[in-house]
Amino acid sequence: MDSCVPSWRACSWRSTGGAPTWPATVGGRGPSRGPGANEIAGPRRASYIEGSDTYDEGVIPMVRKFGLLLCCAILLGSESVYFARRTAAGLFRLRGERAFFRNDHEKSWDGYRRSLALGGDRDRLETDQAELLLFGLDQSSTGARVRPALPPQEAVRVAFQLLARRISETPYRAYDWALVSDVYFHAARLHRREMPLDLSSLTDNPLDILLPEERLGLAALQTASRLEPNNYIYHDLLVEKFLELGSVSRAAIYCRRSVAANPVVGDHPYLLRPNLDPELFEAAIQGFDDSRRVVSMIPRAVVDADEGEFLRQNGQTERAIEFLNQALERAPDLFDARFDLGMANYTLARYDEALRHLREASRRLPEAPGPHAYMGFVYMAKGDLPAAIDQFRTAREKEPRDVGLFHTLGDALEKAGQVGEAERQYVAAANVNPESTEAWAAVLAFYTRHRDLRPFPEVCTRLRAMDPGVTLYQEQCASLGLEVH
Repeated sequence: MDSCVPSWRACSWRSTGGAPTWPATVGGRGPSRGPGANEIAGPRRASYIEGSDTYDEGVIPMVRKFGLLLCCAILLGSESVYFARRTAAGLFRLRGERAFFRNDHEKSWDGYRRSLALGGDRDRLETDQAELLLFGLDQSSTGARVRPALPPQEAVRVAFQLLARRISETPYRAYDWALVSDVYFHAARLHRREMPLDLSSLTDNPLDILLPEERLGLAALQTASRLEPNNYIYHDLLVEKFLELGSVSRAAIYCRRSVAANPVVGDHPYLLRPNLDPELFEAAIQGFDDSRRVVSMIPRAVVDADEGEFLRQNGQTERAIEFLNQALERAPDLFDARFDLGMANYTLARYDEALRHLREASRRLPEAPGPHAYMGFVYMAKGDLPAAIDQFRTAREKEPRDVGLFHTLGDALEKAGQVGEAERQYVAAANVNPESTEAWAAVLAFYTRHRDLRPFPEVCTRLRAMDPGVTLYQEQCASLGLEVH
């Protein structure tokens, strides 16, 4: 009889009669089939596992381990070298910037050059180099004693090369075009220094005698202004350049655009100059009007107040009051508009109206000395010296170091016959501001008016030590029999 003796994970068959018999399956369904090709019969592993590429006891072969480790080492080494180079480049750029702030152009240039060689940000570094060269050219043109990174001619050539690369990569960047215009203007300056003056070329139109470099510089600056039309700085640069060339009409074009982009008079220095050209004045007014047609971050009330102050400073007080009133309608708490309106009414001798606005301005900004000072002027114009002295004293207390307020109070006290108190104000101004030539000159003038010779030696000695090149004080001292050595 055949029997199946169970063994590990299978049966080990042996026959007593010669032919094996298969065990019956559970449920009596008859004999089952024999082990198939994919069945494990006995302790041997299947042949498909033995022939697999992933065998070797479940571990990756040594060659693959070595290759993987080598790739990781190469990647880590590359990242380390890259990080080290970028760190060193950043340190050299920082060293170059610090040298630039010390006005050491040669060390700054060396730092930028090394940073660039180590793979630093080429865009930033080439811009830094161009700025350094231009700064050296600016200082050299003003006569400052400086050791530039490169001689002037070479600096112009290298700056052109640096900025040409920048513009070829980022032609939309207005700042690069502005730098190019500076290089062209320096090239024109060097060219004019070398060429003889030809009197036959002089004309009434200064634009007719421009050098090619100057025309290219203007074109580059105009390109910058077109790329950033809302950046008032480029328009202002064009205004300054055309005023320097003597073309007020061309300057007025860009003055209007500049004020339209930024309707704040204080940001345009040429508008603050005395005896402003009428063409520039009208261009600025048109710029204010243009600014109101677009959305702006500057409040409308501030624009109206600034235009009103601009009109007042240029003698158009009635027009100024109109805009200042508009500003107060939009922003009743606006200090500048209220204060300027008080000064405008004082100019027109409307003293009661001026006092009303100045008191309101002082209430809006209690720490400001200006309203009290102008209220003092109003009271002086009305002939009320005691009230004027009180206002001047309040203004001086709020700004205790202002030389002008000391002198204003001293002048009012002197007019009121309080000479001793007036003397204390003039002397106090000089003691509070011992380095101020203006303060000591006022003391000298006060004693000269009152023919008091006692303090003259000290005052004259101080003035001579502070400003030895001015002969006016020496003449005043000598006129009273004092020689200052």
